[in-house]
Amino acid sequence: MFQTASRNYAFFLALLFILANLTSCKVQRTAYFQDVPDSATTKKILQTIPPVQSAVVRPDDVLNITIQTLDPNANSILNQGNLPVNSGAVTNSNNSNSSTQAIISGYLVNKDGYVHLPYVGDLLVKGLSTDQVKELVAQKISVYFKDPVVNVRFTNFKITVLGEVRNPSTFLFPNENPTIFDALGLAGDITISGRRDNVMLIRSDDEGKRDVVRLNLDSTTALTSPYFYLKPNDVLYVEPTEDRVASESAYRTKDIAVIAAALSLMVVIVARIIQ
Repeated sequence: MFQTASRNYAFFLALLFILANLTSCKVQRTAYFQDVPDSATTKKILQTIPPVQSAVVRPDDVLNITIQTLDPNANSILNQGNLPVNSGAVTNSNNSNSSTQAIISGYLVNKDGYVHLPYVGDLLVKGLSTDQVKELVAQKISVYFKDPVVNVRFTNFKITVLGEVRNPSTFLFPNENPTIFDALGLAGDITISGRRDNVMLIRSDDEGKRDVVRLNLDSTTALTSPYFYLKPNDVLYVEPTEDRVASESAYRTKDIAVIAAALSLMVVIVARIIQ
């Protein structure tokens, strides 16, 4: 009888503990742009988005430069410089357990900002947009071939997303004007434990200097930020919420308490055996 009452009492205490934890949980807000009223028009919101600034070529970039002429033999020579390079980014953003490195092809920009093309030789491309590089290459190749068709694009436009997202990793972008939401979308969006009001962005320049800014995605002010459009090698970090940090600390404390209780029980058992 006494043992049954003790079990019921222990079960009652455990139930009270679970209910107390459930009622103390805070409801997390998961919506972006919480300062936008329901009556806001799309036109007013889109007017705040800054104009797109094209990314420029920097040392260690990889440019895919394809040149097409009327001479098939010349085409193979002109495009043989697009060599395969390990990008350092994943090929599959949906599988975080077994991701593979993406292989890209192109011309590697050297530390002085030059690429070496057949027929043309060294071209200074540092500081130019892909459209400007395209015009420059077409101008140089036109000396040897009539009406060449030139295409230039970045193949190493990669963004790293870390922290409280579903799939943190480094991602390659096929376009040159990705936004912060494009990167978060590839990473599976911010989890319920991530802070949307304090997303950190780290950006490096050619001289190795780093800008660190914080964006509030709960507000439409993020749309007007000059950092809304990402640049190659940007890093996004989503911080955990205070509840997440407190929860992890509580789990660690609980684990320590369980281990201590287990050790105490072992000591008591050993002591009784020795006696």
